[in-house]
Amino acid sequence: MTPLDAYYTALDAGDVEATLACFTDDAVYVRPALDEPGLELVRGRDELRAFFVARGKRDYRHIVRACAVDGARCLVEGVAGMEGEPPTHAFLVHATVEPDGRIARYFALMAKAPDDWESLGG
Repeated sequence: MTPLDAYYTALDAGDVEATLACFTDDAVYVRPALDEPGLELVRGRDELRAFFVARGKRDYRHIVRACAVDGARCLVEGVAGMEGEPPTHAFLVHATVEPDGRIARYFALMAKAPDDWESLGG
């Protein structure tokens, strides 16, 4: 179990309300922009809702491969891909999690996974 399991489960299910419930009202969400170089910054519940609605449900799922927790800080390494197929992307996340389990800050970096990712222990 990791502090981000509920988030990835809700996100992969396309459940916007359950996904939002994983974040504080004033959460900051940072991830790579998909259409151009740089980062996307989403702040607060209204922006998060709009972001997750626009994102929609995806066919792939997030799989956590390693997690380290130090107090409120959580570092996760994982992959994303289709069930039973090699992963398409690798990701690294640093999150700050409140005592109630909600995410206050989420910062993700990701990249396309090499074809031989699994053989590299990823």
